[in-house]
Amino acid sequence: MEEIIERTVGGRKLYIYLPPSYHQTDHRYPAVYVHDGHYLFSHNLERLKESYFRQEMKEVIFIGMEPIDRLHEYTPWPAESLTSGFPAFKGEGNRYLQEWKNSIKAYMDSNYRTIPDMKETGMLGASLGGLITLFALFTTGNKIGRYGLISPSLWFPDILKYMETQDCKIEGKKLYLYVGSEEGKGKTNIQNNMVQAVKNANDIFKQKGFLQDSLHFEMRLLANHHREFFIEQFFEAVRWLYRQ
Repeated sequence: MEEIIERTVGGRKLYIYLPPSYHQTDHRYPAVYVHDGHYLFSHNLERLKESYFRQEMKEVIFIGMEPIDRLHEYTPWPAESLTSGFPAFKGEGNRYLQEWKNSIKAYMDSNYRTIPDMKETGMLGASLGGLITLFALFTTGNKIGRYGLISPSLWFPDILKYMETQDCKIEGKKLYLYVGSEEGKGKTNIQNNMVQAVKNANDIFKQKGFLQDSLHFEMRLLANHHREFFIEQFFEAVRWLYRQ
C-alpha cells in the first residue's frame, strides 16, 4: 500500500491514490470518490496503470472513504433489518453525503490538484455503496458528474419508487450500472429481487433521459454478489466513465 496515502478528515479515514504522472506535471486531475475504503481500486492499480499507459482512459485521483457504520451511512432512509441479529437501517445517507460535500470534497479540492467541476467528479460504490451513489445522483447531483453503480442494493425498500418520482438533472452526466445474473438467488427476503430491481432502475434511467452514450448497463452471466466481481467491474466502470 506504499502508493496509497492515508489521511483522516473529520474523523473519517481516507485512502488517496495519485496517478503516475501527478508528481511529474502541474496538471489537474478528475477526483473519483469510492465508498468502502480502498479495496475496489487498490486491487486494480496495475490494470489502471496499463490503461493509462495505453491512453485508454484519463488519469484520475482515487479517494477511498472508509465507512464508520455502512448500514446506516449508505442507506437513504430508515428501514427494518433484513435478518435478526442485525440492527435496523438508520438511513443516514443525507448526512453522509453532506459530510462528503462539505468536508471530504472540500479537503481534496484544497489540498490536491483536483478538477473540482461537476462533470469531472466521480463517485462509485458496490452493494450498499452503489445504493448511496444512486442517492447522490438525486441529492448531490450538482457536485458529481460520473456515477458507478456496481451491484447496487436496489432491493432497498421504496428506492425504485423514489427514483420514479424524483427529478434529477442529467445534463453532462454519465452513469455505469452493473449487476451479476446470479445475485439474489437463494435469498428468502427482498434481496431475491436484486436482478430485476437493477433492470427496472436501468429502464427508469432511460425514462429520465439518459441516452446510450451517457448510460451503460451490463449484466454479467454466472456472477454473484461477491467482492471479486465488484473489483473486476469497478475497473470496467472507471474505464468507461473516464475513457479517452
